[in-house]
Amino acid sequence: MNNSSLRPIVELARELDGQVISTTLDTARWTLPGGQNCVFVLIAGSGTVMTGAEATPLQAPNLIWIPAGQRAELMLLAGSRGAWLTISDAALGQIALPGHMAEDMRRFALRPQLGTRIERDVAARLATLFALMTEELRASASGSEDMVRHQLAIVAILLWRSSDLAPAQARPAPRTIVSNFLSTVDLQMRSHWTVASYARYLGVSVDRLTSAVQRATGQTPLALIHARLFAEARQMMENSGLQISEVSAHLGFDDPAYFSRFFKRLSGKSPRQYRLDAAINQVRDGGSYAAWP
Repeated sequence: MNNSSLRPIVELARELDGQVISTTLDTARWTLPGGQNCVFVLIAGSGTVMTGAEATPLQAPNLIWIPAGQRAELMLLAGSRGAWLTISDAALGQIALPGHMAEDMRRFALRPQLGTRIERDVAARLATLFALMTEELRASASGSEDMVRHQLAIVAILLWRSSDLAPAQARPAPRTIVSNFLSTVDLQMRSHWTVASYARYLGVSVDRLTSAVQRATGQTPLALIHARLFAEARQMMENSGLQISEVSAHLGFDDPAYFSRFFKRLSGKSPRQYRLDAAINQVRDGGSYAAWP
């Protein structure tokens, strides 16, 4: 699955199929095709799914995902209703999703989901979409494949929401991420957290944090952390009487020599030279050498 522009690389009529299932008075059995990925949603009733020697009981509303290459048998008791959809890996690759969701769905597609409980309205929506896509492709009207691709994206999002991969809460907006990151840097910069530590604290991935910060500021999170540390170091070098080793310790540097290298990399001067130049500039700005130490 990717988030690039959609192009008709595959004919979906060959890569996708589906069926609505409604049992009557007898128990019914189906063998789910093993050549393609298969998703089955149980809307009402109960039954069992067999994968190898393992039998998993089903109770509506329920969801099954069988990855391509694996076979399964479905047994539904009388009065059960549901729908299944088979989709090839090639068709999955044409579903347009945001990057984080596409990566989650790649992981989802690789592992069987047997008897996952879902909300009743989600089960109904999935079954309706399966039927609509199948009918649309069989009708082969103008724009059918484009319509089905959009419907597939909706199916993928519903599956993602129903999986354990989706976050329990809504994802924070980029502006919120950046604001929280900058506030946390002010609090934790002396602890020298890694970017990964900030991401974990904020409840986002490193990639999402980096993307949000770079878009808002044009800089990486690490560059902003270093800039904030340097600003604090510069202020202390100019306005405090602390020794360089004391400034280093106050900012959480275990090694004063490493602090000196860090400071010189950002300022172009050693801490000692920076302090000397700052003192000269202060005297020059004051127009008198009376305050010269």
